[in-house]
Amino acid sequence: MVPLFEAFYGQWFGEPVTSQAVQQRIRQSKGIETLVVAERVGKILGFASLRLVPSLDSTPYAELSDLFVARPYRRQGVGRRLLEFVETRARERGADRLVLTTGLKNVDAGRFYRALGFEDHALAMKKSLGDGKASGVREIRTPRRAVLWRRDEPTGTESFLLSGDDDGGWHLEGDIVSLLDQQPAHVRYRIVCDPAWRTLAAEVSLERVGVRRELHMTVRDGGRWWVEGEEDARLRGCTDVDLEISPSTNTIPIRRLKLAIGQESAVTAAWVRFPALTVEPLDQRYTRTGANRYRYASRDFATHIDVDDLGLVTRYEGGWSQEAAARPDAP
Repeated sequence: MVPLFEAFYGQWFGEPVTSQAVQQRIRQSKGIETLVVAERVGKILGFASLRLVPSLDSTPYAELSDLFVARPYRRQGVGRRLLEFVETRARERGADRLVLTTGLKNVDAGRFYRALGFEDHALAMKKSLGDGKASGVREIRTPRRAVLWRRDEPTGTESFLLSGDDDGGWHLEGDIVSLLDQQPAHVRYRIVCDPAWRTLAAEVSLERVGVRRELHMTVRDGGRWWVEGEEDARLRGCTDVDLEISPSTNTIPIRRLKLAIGQESAVTAAWVRFPALTVEPLDQRYTRTGANRYRYASRDFATHIDVDDLGLVTRYEGGWSQEAAARPDAP
């Protein structure tokens, strides 16, 4: 279950997704939620979570609190079978209706549920209660630098934030508006690195022409990469994640390698392509040619990159340039 929980909940899990943590969450939900898994030849393909909710009505109602299928098994009827099982169990428990909540921008999920008979029924609203201390789950990050990048061809801008956490790790978050294949697109991402700038996880969402797609990646066991809950053996040994669309991920190997002037190093990155959101290994080479300057080369492409004191790109020849940067206000 660990890879599926990583892909579905990601950083929102509130703590490292380990076997012990997953088992504890399942124990905590005992008597409240029923966890259902889809399995084939001993392999878990997806899961769903059902909750029976008593009410002042004469009969209770059921809530589908979670439904997730690993990417390799989607469009194979797995989600449909999970939902059918949940519906049957809800009826057996006396529920007269099944409700769920899905994000307004999750177009694919909306289509899936409507095709199976669900109807838009009400407006879901939420309000944050307190500061989250009661749950014991919190994440404190300290902003280090905000940057605005711009490029001319193809047209695009990125608003970026680099933060550090209490454990010394690093968080890279970006919001990009750009043309992809001549179509307007909106990309959001979040990358988590450990204190040594080794990639731990990456989440990407892409909205284009009314359709939203997502990508979830995690790294475990010293270089084993999991994409949408499935290990991708092609990526074993990759050291960094590289987003084709953003200059921010150049910072990761630059900070991790700590090259002296005149030194160079070869790396292999897990390269995320846009707009397909596919991932493939990419051999790269970084050479430090000055205090704040690097030569980057990959395949038949090479360019020079200028960076600031945090290793963030100020100028990427032939691409992005830094329009503005801001440090956090002093407390």
